[in-house]
Amino acid sequence: MKDSKMIPLPARSNLPSSSIYTTWHTKTGHLGERDVLLFIPGGPGNDHAVYDPPDHSMAKVFFQKADVLLFDPRSCGKSEKTSPEYSHLDHYIDDIEAIRLHFKIPSQKLVVLGQSYGSIAALGYAIRYPNHLKKLILVGGAASYEFLQEAQENLQRIGTTKQKELAQKLWTGTFTGEAQENDEFFQVMTPLYQNTFKPGMPTPPLSYNVDVLNFGFAGFLKKFDFRPLLKNVKCETLILWGEDDWISDKNQAKTIHEGIPESILKVYPDCSHLLWLDNWETFVADVSTFL
Repeated sequence: MKDSKMIPLPARSNLPSSSIYTTWHTKTGHLGERDVLLFIPGGPGNDHAVYDPPDHSMAKVFFQKADVLLFDPRSCGKSEKTSPEYSHLDHYIDDIEAIRLHFKIPSQKLVVLGQSYGSIAALGYAIRYPNHLKKLILVGGAASYEFLQEAQENLQRIGTTKQKELAQKLWTGTFTGEAQENDEFFQVMTPLYQNTFKPGMPTPPLSYNVDVLNFGFAGFLKKFDFRPLLKNVKCETLILWGEDDWISDKNQAKTIHEGIPESILKVYPDCSHLLWLDNWETFVADVSTFL
């Protein structure tokens, strides 16, 4: 069964109340009777679409193993629009817990999966709420702000002149959100994120709030550091990384793996940041087994 609705995010001391869009798939109509796989969108600024496209839908394939819950983060996708300052990483982590509480998902049944920035937020959640989830799945992501310097160094080594030029808007958080800019960025940059991408192929489905994206890259992504806190993650953790991931360097995967006591690291050869698009069969098999 599939359902969707807007749910409230209660006000907290550091931000006002808001409402976000959620959608879920269950076998019985009630979340929590099976394990619940909660997908954490990335970006910053993305909606949930990357996890549930017509092709390569993680939501559909992993529904065989667990109920599935997706959402558009604060100010993104179909959720209520608010000031970007309320989309800080710290706010996002607590919003994940607010979602768990709203749906009354038992801690022993919650599995959290995040990719890219979603992986950073998922890791932050497991650190802050170590007893509130059963398992953690990290696809790409980072342990600290140092990933930005590593990414820039990688791009200098492998990128074209045009790719280096466009990436400046990412590093500085200066995207305008214009349609032409968006199309150019994804056509030029997607080959870096997906090894199997060929010119003319459709780019991965993505809807994003450019103000939230800029707020992240110009601000809090330059400051966060989970490295001293990785030991706080108590749950089983599966870490999946692309060998050729340029924006989330393998150094980050190694750091996370060495810091989390009960973690498994799998590095996919010939895969980049969107590793599930580069090797769908292995990705599905690894996550399904872990679930």
